[in-house]
Amino acid sequence: MAATIYDIAKQAGVSSSTVARVLRGDTKGGRRDSAERAARIREIANRLGYRPNLRARAFSEQRTKGVGLLYTDDAWVFEGVNDKVLQGLVRELRKFDHHLLLVPIDDGGDWEELVLGGHIDGSVTFQFLPACVRTTIREAQMPCVLLGDNSDPELAHIVVDDAAGAYSAARHLIALGHRRIGLYVHDTVKPHCSIRDRRDGFEAAMREHALTPCFWHCSDGEMVSTLVRGDDRPTGLICYSDLESTLIMHAMWQHGVKIPADLSLIGFNDKFATKHMTPHLTTVAFDANRIGSLGAQMIIESIDGQERHDQQRHGVGQQGPASAEKRAVKVSTQLIIRGSTAPPS
Repeated sequence: MAATIYDIAKQAGVSSSTVARVLRGDTKGGRRDSAERAARIREIANRLGYRPNLRARAFSEQRTKGVGLLYTDDAWVFEGVNDKVLQGLVRELRKFDHHLLLVPIDDGGDWEELVLGGHIDGSVTFQFLPACVRTTIREAQMPCVLLGDNSDPELAHIVVDDAAGAYSAARHLIALGHRRIGLYVHDTVKPHCSIRDRRDGFEAAMREHALTPCFWHCSDGEMVSTLVRGDDRPTGLICYSDLESTLIMHAMWQHGVKIPADLSLIGFNDKFATKHMTPHLTTVAFDANRIGSLGAQMIIESIDGQERHDQQRHGVGQQGPASAEKRAVKVSTQLIIRGSTAPPS
């Protein structure tokens, strides 16, 4: 178990408040005994491997009011619908008088200073973090919430009901009369739980109607070749995201393949541009802002729970268990039917 200021105080024979004051650099006065006592406290802290506990500090002083967004690649932060997730996150954090700090995980080690050095009360992330970062967060007892992913079972998380979204998309095409239906994921898409979940939902709908599902994880060039020249090419295609849908729609126009007369097309995410494509794109939508706002609520609840835990651990404040925190939340999807789907010709 990580050393605390109470462990240091016991060995140094001083109060915990004295230890806290010394470790945050408040050593007023020039008396020799005070300087020697401060040096001894620091020596004991180093020997015990003490690292600042932000939750304990938040109780004894005040919260930092900061939440860190941890990431190893800025593409995770700004791609897809994550910009809308961030909008919801920042707006909701403001309601709790908190702000968001970007914390890039790099070789320089600055992230560790931000995480452990008293700059943030908790953290959120879009991705499965490196082992060293997960270990640091766990040892520091720092609350962390995973946004739009569930790949780390130790973290509370919020995900989209991707399986239900893909299921509804496939059922829509089946109801229109399509029987050769495929799911397409571009080969540059990073590994993510949504790929598995969307494939599971798609294949479940196809199995219900005894249809053979087709799945492609390839470049857009390969997918276009299959759609234009392949044997038994699909009449309906569900794309992993609106990006794939945009690439395919443009390519089909170049090759004279009409949408939806020759190919019905469905996207995922309902980005702004889908309302202005020709034809307008049928797509699976979800409230990305809600992922962010729920994430903010969840991290604030976790910070509050950790603070209560620290108080109870040291005999401060009201005793009794902290309120149970939500560990997993799903955001629902909605199929928006527009002009890019129709019965097969």
